[in-house]
Amino acid sequence: MKTGKRPKEKSKIKEKIAFYFFIFYVFSAAQAVCAADFQVSASLDRAQIALNEQAVLSVTVTGSGSSVPDPQLPSLPDFQVYNGGKSQNFTWINGKASASVTHNFVLTPSKEGQFAIPPVRILAKGEMVESPAMTLTVSRGDPSAVQGSARPEGAPPPAASAQQAHAVFITGTVDKNIAYVGEPVVFTFRLYNRVPLMSQPRYQPPAMTGFWAEDLPPQRNYQTSYKGMPYNVTEVRTALFPTLPGKAQVGSAQLTVNLENFGTDPFGSNFFAQFFGRGEEKTLRTEPVSVTVRPLPSPKPAAFGGAIGSYSLTAQLDKSKVSVGQPLTLSLTIAGRGHIKSLPDLQLPPLTNFRTFDATAATNIEKKDGIVEGSKVFKTVLIPTASGGVTIPAIPFTYFDLGERAYKTIYSKPLTIQVSPAPEGGATMASPQGASGAPLIGSTQPGVKRLGDDIRYIHTPENIPSVGEPLYKRTWFRVLHLMLLGLLLAGVLVRFYFRLFMSNTAFYRYRKALPRAKTDIQRTEEFLAGKDIKGASSHLANVMQDYLAAKLGIEKRTQSLRQIVEGLKARGLSGHSGEKIRNLWETMDLYQFAPAQAQPEDLRASMERAMHVMEEVEKEIQWKK
Repeated sequence: MKTGKRPKEKSKIKEKIAFYFFIFYVFSAAQAVCAADFQVSASLDRAQIALNEQAVLSVTVTGSGSSVPDPQLPSLPDFQVYNGGKSQNFTWINGKASASVTHNFVLTPSKEGQFAIPPVRILAKGEMVESPAMTLTVSRGDPSAVQGSARPEGAPPPAASAQQAHAVFITGTVDKNIAYVGEPVVFTFRLYNRVPLMSQPRYQPPAMTGFWAEDLPPQRNYQTSYKGMPYNVTEVRTALFPTLPGKAQVGSAQLTVNLENFGTDPFGSNFFAQFFGRGEEKTLRTEPVSVTVRPLPSPKPAAFGGAIGSYSLTAQLDKSKVSVGQPLTLSLTIAGRGHIKSLPDLQLPPLTNFRTFDATAATNIEKKDGIVEGSKVFKTVLIPTASGGVTIPAIPFTYFDLGERAYKTIYSKPLTIQVSPAPEGGATMASPQGASGAPLIGSTQPGVKRLGDDIRYIHTPENIPSVGEPLYKRTWFRVLHLMLLGLLLAGVLVRFYFRLFMSNTAFYRYRKALPRAKTDIQRTEEFLAGKDIKGASSHLANVMQDYLAAKLGIEKRTQSLRQIVEGLKARGLSGHSGEKIRNLWETMDLYQFAPAQAQPEDLRASMERAMHVMEEVEKEIQWKK
């Protein structure tokens, strides 16, 4: 009996050993496959740059699944490293998802020499994968370059010095350094940036001593290339009109920007503070620029009132035929290029056959293509005092023509009007009197005639009979007023509610986010009932994203997962809850891109997790405007 069992026992032992070897082999192969499941590659756009230039380090991470790990940059103490953005690509082939993400980093050298760029690593499922090392050569750059300057238009934009970051810089320029009094000078402010800005820049315009200033909208945005590198350019222009001869100065413009800066050591103590914080705030300034203002030539004409530019003058009457005493309007229009607001009033020559009233002026300004132009219209009311053909003579206007560099006097065309006599019994120049013998008000004006006395005074009787208790003492009157007061208070409360909650859409979304999410999340069961795993996971992800967007007051999908979590932390979210949101978000992405890996029970568990996470968020964060 014993001898018969031994071969069977040996056979069982061999089977167990073979099984364990098989399991070990499968596990080792799976690890090898997982380790090779992710790949990382790195490249430089150039192998050699000048000291005042930059290089772009591109790191590409590829792998299966809906997400890939972020790369770990090596220590680069000889460079300033800025985030240049990233691009993502997801593919779905034969039921398998794969992703490829390219991270761009801008390297600004701090000294010349030949530098080794160590391998870029990623940690993928317990295995470390790295890219090959590279070499970057930095040669001497232009030592006279500055970060921002102001100079005549057309001069090339400055580069950053070796000690200053060239990722973003500003310039301030004028189109001319010598101008006459009143001659327009265009100041152009430009922002050059080739790395993303973390927030809207704060622009402080320069002090413009000795100028009238006019903005020249719209703001221009375009792309340009400088020293072989692409830049996004934002341009703001202002028209300046010198007021006095001598030296006029455009002060220093200032711009404050936030950059996502990885510093000189990506693994230093300040790295995570910058990565998860507000980034690096930089204040840029342009150099002041002076403009030499020439005085206008002498002698000046006696009729010159200070108008400078290029203009035309037209005259127009609103009527061609009137009667004596009937008013008409004379419109004089000065149109052209120049500082329209500073145009002087026109002086009418003596008009013997008219009574004239003070003129009113209206200004219309147009700004296009960097030029200020428009018109100023003077309207004067005239009342003819004599009949017949009456002529309004040509009206002169003197200005300094910037094109011809000389004084010019232009004239409007003479205007002729037919004035008929006043109707019989109508206008008269006599001074009628009232019943008391005093002159009537306005009786000296032409066309005014006293027709008679038509005012009858009201005589109050001595005794007014009483008709009962005063109205304000009656009960129904008081009740009616109390009801009206109640309605008024109700209207005030309703208006306050609408202004506080309904008009503030962000606050309204914040308050209604959780009830709406609880209602919407139940619709996931409809997808699960139809065995639509992908639709259920997509709907659940949308509900979660809508809830978080409402809590932050942003539009859906306008920010990344990291930005959303940091925004919630700024409002009081704990780190533990942030990790729950991150894990739930990644799970939903996996279910959307790989629905075959999920079961209805998994989706229902995710629904419960989502409800739990949203309730924690509701308790921890606080509303901020």
